[in-house]
Amino acid sequence: MTKLCNGKGRVAAVLALLATLLMPEAASAEVVTLPELEAIALQSRARWEAIEATTERADAEVDAARAGLRPSFWVNVGAIAAPGSNIERVEATDGRVVNVRASPTVGERTAFRPNARYEGIVQMRAPLYDGQNRAAIEAAEAYHAAARASSTASRQQVLVVVRASYLDWLAAYLDHDFAAAASNDAAVERERISDRVADGDVPASDLDDARYQELQAELEAANAGARLADARLAVEAAAGVELSAEATPDLGLLAIQADESDTGADWEAEALERERDAARQEARMHRKSRAPVLAVVGQTGVAGVNDRVFPMYQLGVNLAVPLWDGGRAVAMANAADARAIELGAHARDARLASDDERAQAILDRQQSEQQLGLAGELVSVAERRVEQAQASYELGEASVEAVAAARTALREAQMRRVQIQVIRADAILRLNEEERSVTPDVLEQ
Repeated sequence: MTKLCNGKGRVAAVLALLATLLMPEAASAEVVTLPELEAIALQSRARWEAIEATTERADAEVDAARAGLRPSFWVNVGAIAAPGSNIERVEATDGRVVNVRASPTVGERTAFRPNARYEGIVQMRAPLYDGQNRAAIEAAEAYHAAARASSTASRQQVLVVVRASYLDWLAAYLDHDFAAAASNDAAVERERISDRVADGDVPASDLDDARYQELQAELEAANAGARLADARLAVEAAAGVELSAEATPDLGLLAIQADESDTGADWEAEALERERDAARQEARMHRKSRAPVLAVVGQTGVAGVNDRVFPMYQLGVNLAVPLWDGGRAVAMANAADARAIELGAHARDARLASDDERAQAILDRQQSEQQLGLAGELVSVAERRVEQAQASYELGEASVEAVAAARTALREAQMRRVQIQVIRADAILRLNEEERSVTPDVLEQ
């Protein structure tokens, strides 16, 4: 894995309150954004080697199919030694003297004498009409489009995995910050109570309660740190990158804005539909194998026996009409049609599932946006309750447990708000999958 370090530190203004709760050393953190991890994940050569090979093979098959419509040339050169085919001079009926090839019979004395025969010929074939090859080209182009669609769908699946792990890391990061802040607050509170116990302002039992709350907060912070480490490893595994020790997620992602169209792309359904179309074209190709082929054929060169050399050329038109292949073409076409029907059924299921997922994402976004305001108000109320509990304890009207309970309620309210923000960001990213792409400049970084 590669080492990732970057210095794009940005925190959205709407999260200023959260930023104040971060650890002191977070000021020097290196923010790692979701698009950067997506670009790195897509750059992994091992991940895309098989997919790229499939696309390249489809490109080559298209070129091979198109080559069948172009003129083809080849050279035949041969030489043998065999009896017969002597060169004889004879007089034609019109008085001309011509050279002919004649073979002596077995009873003649020169019947088994070997002669050297040779030829060098350039042959050419140029299709005029070839329905078979045109169907093969269309089938190859359809499979090429299917391979590209499948590659795109695979890339989107990688982005989905990276996105999910990144959002988990973001939530775990904030959870750890809240837990660490609560642990620090508990330590400060325990020291303050210790001073008050020493001054005789509060009973010694309050110090035990404060120490108990401090240990609980430290344990929770340790658990949150373990969850953060697990989430970080999941991000590294999904993106194929080793994050630097100072790497932190981008808090600005929680303030992402929704696209008004709310239209995503049905990548899986589109890939299946492309494969279905390719199977249909393959069936058409097999049926077209019974179509006639019309071509111009020609050859030129020389042929000879011993020291006699004769010119050779011919030019003509060839029509080939398939009559019967034992039913193979029909069987192959029927098999391709059946595969097209199967792929079409899978494509319809995938599109219905995609529509359901989009509807769920829209619902998640709407509900999270409705709940976000309530969650923010809940945090504000919880903060005031902590202040009130602290003031009451100072006046001797409340116990340490009441202060601890108020702080616990505040942390739960803060995490509830983060969970709603993460759900909202995830819903918006799911809806904006078609528009959210990795640009070339990001890939080059």
